[in-house]
Amino acid sequence: MGKASSSKKVARAAGIGSGKGRRRQTPWGYFAAIAIIVVLGLVGTVTSRNRLIAQINNAGGTAPTVGTTWYEGYSVYACGKFLPAVKAPSSNPQGISTAQTDIITIAPKVKAAAGKNATLGKFASAVGMKLNAAEVQLPGGHLYLDGNTCEGQPGHVYVKQFAYVGDTVGELYNGAKNQLPKLDPAAVPLSNGVLITIAFVPSGKASSIPAPPSSVGKALTALQAAASSTSTSTTPPAASTATTLPSKSAVTTVPSKTASTTAPAASKTPAASTPSTTSKG
Repeated sequence: MGKASSSKKVARAAGIGSGKGRRRQTPWGYFAAIAIIVVLGLVGTVTSRNRLIAQINNAGGTAPTVGTTWYEGYSVYACGKFLPAVKAPSSNPQGISTAQTDIITIAPKVKAAAGKNATLGKFASAVGMKLNAAEVQLPGGHLYLDGNTCEGQPGHVYVKQFAYVGDTVGELYNGAKNQLPKLDPAAVPLSNGVLITIAFVPSGKASSIPAPPSSVGKALTALQAAASSTSTSTTPPAASTATTLPSKSAVTTVPSKTASTTAPAASKTPAASTPSTTSKG
């Protein structure tokens, strides 16, 4: 009995020891999972950061690039009337501003204002205008907030873009909830030769937002015509004409040389026959 009980104690101690040994093993699988999660988090953070930097720096050089000059006509329309045009600011560090009434000059000076970064929001910030899905306000003007009464109904901020001078249909943008397309007006990209109306109207009148007045279209057309003529005049067409000189062939082929070489031969023949006839008489 003594031996049996001692054997059981030894076995029991061995079992307890082996259990403790198993519990003390390092949980490498758990640590590996944590490490993978940390690495994936770091990779995601770096990727997001690089994407943001690429967007800010206009990676890919999409138009308008730095040095490009575009023009876009615009007007602000609120509750049935056009508002006064924004005056040009004293400084223009990024190149998106206004130098002429109701015309946006898009001439990026830095990459942060070029390509996909050339937006209506950049223009609004440059001239001191508030513009987003919930509000629009000209510098020193009335603040129109989303939901405020406008023509007897709740008003909303819209942007309507007209593809060319004379377009009456346009494309509507709106960033308010439950209204499509859900694009923040400040994110609307600027374009060359188009017209745009920033509006605050009831939703029922969004489809009838007018294009900017005809004076804006005429000014835009004149600016584009001037820009086109300037670019044409800077490309001289005389290069191909100067390399082709047809007068060289006329100089190398001179018919007078042939006449001068054959004339002496014709005069020698009669001179030789005249003295022989005289001697015979």
